[in-house]
Parts: sequence; structure tokens; C-alpha cells
Amino acid sequence: MKRPVRTKLRINDDLEAIPGKIEPCEARLALSASLAGELLLEALGGNVDMDNQPSAADDMATCVPASIPASAGDNSIAFSTQSQSSVASADSIALGASPATDPASSLLDQAADLQASRGLSGAGQTVAVIDSGVAWDHVALGGGYGPGYRVVGGWDFAENDSNPYDDGPAGFHGTHVSGLLAGSTDGFTGVAPGADIVALRVFDDTGSSELEWIESALQWVHENQDTFESPITTINLSVGAALSDANRSIAMGMLEDEFALLRQDGILVFAASGNFFDGGEGSEGVLYPASSPSVIPVSSVDSDGDLSDFAQRESGIFAAQGRSVLSSVPDHVFGWDGKVDDFASLDGTSMASPQAAGASMLVREAMIAEGLTPTANDVLTRMQNASVEHTDAVTGQTYRTLNLAAAVGNVNITDVDPGGGTDGEGESQTPESTTPLTIDRFDGSNEHEEIELDLRDGITLRVGGATYRIDPTNATSDIVIDVGGGNDSLSILGSSAAERLIMHPGAMGTSTLSTNDFTIQLRGFEDVTFNGGGGPDRASLFDSAGSDTLQSHPGEATLEGIGFQFNVIGVPSVFVHATAGGNDTAFLHDSAGDDSLSVRPQFTSLRSDDSFQLAYGFERVYAYATSGGNDSAEMYDSLGDDTMSVSSGRSIITGPGYHVSASGFESTVGHATAGGNDVANIYADGEGSNWETAPDRIQWTGQDGAVRIARGFERNEAFENFQPIELIPLSTGQSPIADWMDDPKIRAARDSEAARSVFAALGDE
Repeated sequence: MKRPVRTKLRINDDLEAIPGKIEPCEARLALSASLAGELLLEALGGNVDMDNQPSAADDMATCVPASIPASAGDNSIAFSTQSQSSVASADSIALGASPATDPASSLLDQAADLQASRGLSGAGQTVAVIDSGVAWDHVALGGGYGPGYRVVGGWDFAENDSNPYDDGPAGFHGTHVSGLLAGSTDGFTGVAPGADIVALRVFDDTGSSELEWIESALQWVHENQDTFESPITTINLSVGAALSDANRSIAMGMLEDEFALLRQDGILVFAASGNFFDGGEGSEGVLYPASSPSVIPVSSVDSDGDLSDFAQRESGIFAAQGRSVLSSVPDHVFGWDGKVDDFASLDGTSMASPQAAGASMLVREAMIAEGLTPTANDVLTRMQNASVEHTDAVTGQTYRTLNLAAAVGNVNITDVDPGGGTDGEGESQTPESTTPLTIDRFDGSNEHEEIELDLRDGITLRVGGATYRIDPTNATSDIVIDVGGGNDSLSILGSSAAERLIMHPGAMGTSTLSTNDFTIQLRGFEDVTFNGGGGPDRASLFDSAGSDTLQSHPGEATLEGIGFQFNVIGVPSVFVHATAGGNDTAFLHDSAGDDSLSVRPQFTSLRSDDSFQLAYGFERVYAYATSGGNDSAEMYDSLGDDTMSVSSGRSIITGPGYHVSASGFESTVGHATAGGNDVANIYADGEGSNWETAPDRIQWTGQDGAVRIARGFERNEAFENFQPIELIPLSTGQSPIADWMDDPKIRAARDSEAARSVFAALGDE
């Protein structure tokens, strides 16, 4: 069901859009003998030949074979799929025709070489395509739907059914994207042809969509990550929007928690950067959701390796071939002939994004074959390290193209040996056991090393098949474990005594494990897991200069960023600092008992009877009280202008560089004492509201004793059923309606304010 209309928000000066609704932003694909083709050719000033053969329109857009593409301008204005309104191809094209690409820069060509020489195909993984659906009966996409086929499942969020087919008259985009990701047939191969696909349809038959459909699709991926034979590791989202500040707040409020959660799940989300660049100042920034800190944006390059003239850009962005890219389209596009075997060439960052997404699946496959258990950030780091940096001649910004062979290393899937390896004569070898040696320092190599540090009975260090003992009584200074370069992991097994772990990523600080008796310096580890062992342990984790994510539960926490991951288990006190830079996000979860949340700018803590979680310096914090108990939250303002909104499901306080969301807490008290012009909005639950007001306070009390209180705010607003009400100071039990409620202009203004304030509730109905 579509959301009922509440109010309209301005997106552009000449466009109104309903909150939560995605507006089509481009004319559809130019293809003959179809509504989609007719719409585009009309937009370009051409005519449509309704015969079975493709025909020319004019010099701006010509229907030609896919190997000779023609492009057109884009009049995009709001949310859309990010393909250019560009070209058509002849029906029943000659497969295998050389696309207009430079093999040295085309990820499609690089992937084909790796499949032939190394056996890498993305097998064992599933990619989610959030788009217009997938024509799953296409010859390049397996010819069927469900287990045993290429498209193993999905959902249609536009029509709320289990058949996410890429229907006409406007559908085509998701099928084209899917072919680039995992298509395979005679003469055509996508980047990861061994991967499975789930189709999540968020555009209806006319090409319209709603933001909440995308939110539901992201939630679906989280819930179904391990539902299929191969886990979902990757999402492609070739949609984007040019948003005002107000609409960006709505979109981010709906989607950012899902994006961050998916990154925690180990799922990489790739999104098209947008096609609206015109060379003017301020036009280069990427669209949302590509601009999300939890999403990897992808721009487009031409065959010469330069950024495409339409492609939006930012420094350091990945870019892949997005000009004249050949892939699959549904049968209806050229007019049904009963054979779902049509292909077309398109322009756009929509075509570049799935190639980068597919490449990440090959990199992940190679890392798994190396014996690693890569996180999403491990895969991304490998891709960045194997990319080539270029400088855009127009803006001076940098962008990166991927050297896929360098990213996958020397892995050959057909040669993978899960055992101990072989010697030069082909005889098997296994590591020899050794008598433990006593050391006071360990220096590793520049290769990947997995190390276990066991404190349960003295100090034991295990590296591969070797075991070492460390005697701290012989050490005159700190014990050092230095593994040098490589992608190294450390597992620490704590004792029943008190230990303290301090971890910094890379060389940003000194990482140590200490007790009252010794200190061990830990150098060069990218992946660290500390199991406390039952003592009164404490962990202090520090972020990187990039955008990092914290996931924290009582006694457990994971801090993760590009190139590192720190995990603590069974540690009652966890302190996490995000002060090095980036746009950092924290998720805090409660215990089964009574928990207390304290929120201040740059400082959020969650305390239970036997655990303490601290998140310091994070730009965005999400706290959840869903495990039980009678939980309470206290929120404090910043020096600037802050807004607090409190409802039954969620409480939010936002200010300059400051956003905290608290979900599921029974009682919330807000304090505005630091300064600024602060606003509090309190929403009542249905009937039986008990309100109290005073000059410096507004309070709602529920029948179960739960309270929502705002103290010291310059302006307080009360709402019942999401409608504003007027409260008489010191009143209780009744909510009189003032005369102003009958003034349509004043009421409209207050209703508009109410709708903006309750943006957090969008999608809950």
C-alpha cells in the first residue's frame, strides 16, 4: 500500500515531491516498437518506426546495432535509475560484436580473462539487484526463477508479491544491470557469471518508485542474507537522487541505519554516482545514496579512461566503463517475439556500478580461496590497494580504476589445495610440531599470519604450527609482537584476571594488552579478537581517519573500518573513541535488564547492571532497547540549535554534527541547558494521555508510568495522533484545542511543521 499523502516538500524550484516518494528522473530507454522507446524518442525530437526492424530517429538518437552505440542528453531532475537516456540496439543482435571499450580498462574484459585463466566467477555468492526487477527468463540470466536457476529468489516491493519481473512498459534497467553483474550466454558474459542473483523490484510498471520500497528492500537483504544456498555478499543500487537539504534528511533518516547495518553484515553496497555533471561549479558531487558513508559510489569512464562527461565525481571514487555498455534487456523492449534473448547498449553510471560490484565478488572469492575470512572492509581495502589513481582534467579531482588481476593476486581456483600444500615433488607436507621456545619478542613476516595469544595459563603464542612461551619475569621492557606487513589476524584468549586492551588501527597509536604484571605491544595487526575470559576486563578501541562503524552489545563490541576490524567478547567495559576523522556511526544495544542511556554531543553511554558501553566522538549514534527490562534515556543538547523528537518507538536529538536515535526506551528525558534555540516535540500514544506543562518543562505520562519529558527547551510542541495540540500550563488529563486550530493558514503551517518533525516515523505505518 502506498503511504497516504501528508504534505509536500520542495525538491527543486519547479518540482514538488511527496515525502518518501521517488520521482522518475529521466526519459526511459530509447527502443523501437515499445512504449519505452516511443517515450524517449519523443523526448529527443525523433519518431518511432513501429515496424519490427529498428529505424533511425534523427542525429540525436539513432537505433543502431549495439556495437555502434549512439547517445543522448539527460534531463534528469530527481530520484531515478542512473542510466543515460541513450541508445537502442537492433532486435536479435549479433552476439560477440566488439563493444566500443578499451580492453585494458574494461572490467568485463578483465573478468573474462580471470575466469578463463584462474577459474574466478563469483561462485558461492549471491548479489541483490535493487532496481526495476529482472527478466529472469532471459537466456543470459538462466531462463528461470527460483532454486536451481541463476535468479534464485526475490520480492516485488512495488506490487507486494513474489514475482519481481522486469515488466513493461517502462522496465528494462534491472535486467541490464543483472546481465552486467552475472549474465552468461554464448558470446556474452557478465563480470561474475558464477554468482546467483536475487531480484528486488522497487520500480513499478510505469517506472515510478517510493523511498520506503528501497528501505524495505534493504531490510529484506539483512533478514535474508543466509536464506539462499549462497549468502548475499553484495548489493547493486543503480538509483540516485538530487536532493534538497530537507529531503536529504528524510532519505538519510530512512536509509542510513539500513546501510550501516548491511556493512556490519559484511555486505558491500555499490551505487551509481549520477549522470548530472555539466562541468559547472557544484555539479560534480555524487547523488544520494551513493554519497552515504556506508555505500561505495561508482562513476563512469569512457573507453579512453577519462571520466565520462555526464558522470558525477568526487576525489578517490571508483570508476568503471559506463559508455556504450552492452547487456541484456527484456523481450518487451523491442516488441515481443517470444524469444527472450535481446541485448542493448546503454550509457550511465548505472552501467559502471554493477561492474564494480561484480569485481568485488571476484576479489572476495579470491580472498576466501587464500584461506581468509574477509570482511566487507577487507574486500574494499584489497580493491583500493589494487587500483590505479587518475586525475580528472576537468575538476582536478582523483578517481580510481581497478586492476582486477592485481586485486585477486595469484589465486587459481582450479589449483586450490585445502590441505597442507605440496613440495616441489608433489608430495604433501604438514607443519612440524615443535617444543615450545621461550621468547620475549616475536617478529613476523610480510605475509598473512594468524596468531593466537593465550593468557589462560601463563602466556603462550601460537603461530601456524609453532608454539612459543613468553616469560614476562625476564622482560626488562614491554614485550613486542610485530607481524610487519600483510593482512594479519590476532586472537587473544584472556584469563580470569583483569586485562586491558588498547587498539589503534595501523600506525595511528600504540596498541597494547596489559595486566598488573606485564604489557605487550601489538604491532601490524589488521584483525584482532579479544575474548576476555571472565575477568573484570576493559577494552579501549580507537577509530581510523576514515568512516568507521561500531556495533556494541553488553560485553561485546566490533569496531570496523577500511583495513581493520577489532572485536571484543566477554569484556564488561568497552570504551570506543571516534576522534581521528571520517563520518563514524555507532550502534548500541541493551541488555535483558534495566539499562540507562545517556546522550550528549560526541558522548553516548549505555549502562546495565554488569556492563558499560561508551561511544565517544561518533557523528551518528543509534541506541536500541529491545532485549527487555525497563529502560530509560537521558538526552542533552549541544551549544547550537537542537531538535528533540520523542515518540513511543523512537527518540531522536539532532544538532550541528550530532545525531542520536534511541529506539524502544520506555522513558525519555531531554535537557536543553547548553545554549542555542532548541525545540522539543513529544508525541503521545493514542488515548489516555496525561500531559503536564510548566514554563520550563513539558511532560507526558503513560498509563504504565512511562514518561517523556523535555526540560529547558525554548519551544515545546505536543502531538496526539501526529496532530499538534495546545496545552494549558499545569494542565493534566485533557488536551483543549485552541481557537487557532480553526484558522486554516495557521493550522496548515503547524501541520507542515508536524510532518517535518515526524520524519522518523515515515515507513512505520
